[in-house]
Amino acid sequence: MLITRDASRLAVVVLFLLFAGVSLAQPVEFVALGDMPYGKDQIGSLKYIGKKIRKAGFPFVIHYGDLKAGDSPCDDGLLSERRDLLASIVEGGLFYTPGDNDWTDCDRPKAGGYDELERLGKIRSLFFSQDLAFRPEWQVARQGPDYPENAAWVFGNLQFVTLHIVGSDNGRRQILKTVPPAKALDAVDARDRANLLWLESAFDQAQRQARDGLIVVMQADPFEIADHEKRNRPCTQSERTACNPYLQFLRQLTRQADLFDRPVLLVHGSTNDFCLDEGFGGWQARKLWRLNGPGDFVFIDAAVIRFDPRDWKPIQVRGLLSGAMAPPCRLREGVK
Repeated sequence: MLITRDASRLAVVVLFLLFAGVSLAQPVEFVALGDMPYGKDQIGSLKYIGKKIRKAGFPFVIHYGDLKAGDSPCDDGLLSERRDLLASIVEGGLFYTPGDNDWTDCDRPKAGGYDELERLGKIRSLFFSQDLAFRPEWQVARQGPDYPENAAWVFGNLQFVTLHIVGSDNGRRQILKTVPPAKALDAVDARDRANLLWLESAFDQAQRQARDGLIVVMQADPFEIADHEKRNRPCTQSERTACNPYLQFLRQLTRQADLFDRPVLLVHGSTNDFCLDEGFGGWQARKLWRLNGPGDFVFIDAAVIRFDPRDWKPIQVRGLLSGAMAPPCRLREGVK
């Protein structure tokens, strides 16, 4: 085969860029939404958002949990209806990680007074008993039969991972129906361990495969703690409730993001600030970002996330409907 001088020069340039660590990946755009629909009016909003998503041709949608209001009934019919509604908003694929409204808070009287662990089992059977028709090149994986809600996949040259971490102190608060309550706390402890292992695995895979970045998605706002006096107390076997349910996760995320040394974005919901925190990792992890996604009654929209590894500002977020860029997050105390 004849190799022209121009082709030879191009090959040299490509090899130089690869050895220099310069990414040749193209920009990636995807959609994240959550904390909705909370009522009939938001069902209409979600359907309209779905039309916009399909028209724009986004490859997939990530729903970061809370597909119903906290005091809405948690019966099988409503959960099945919301599953079908979410599946209808995108043609490519839907990734969903549960929120506290979806199962942890179902023991509230207004939500039906269910055993929360029984509702978690129902969520898993309804949403994760079989995968949608994901594209083979996405390499979608699940964390085994015990935690099928934890997913990992690849798109472009980005690694994605979902973690089952929810509000209401990640299930450590208001255990009203599970008997004994220690059974629910045992399940939280086991889920915490599984989440940390899944996160570590995602970072390891991203490092080995030289990904341009990592997107971590969960429901809980890691700063939303009922008792702020316990902010710096990790949860242990001897202290299971008067502790920070997100501290171990935050510490591991910060540590591994620092070692990865490429852009990492944490996407979450649960609170109503639509904002982008570029300095989330502080000096401990300079490339760790945080997106507090739209939803939760206040800003009903979807977040269009653009990742461009060639840009000096690799992560940009705008509202799908509003077109407005996500404003900076208000200053919060960082990870310790």
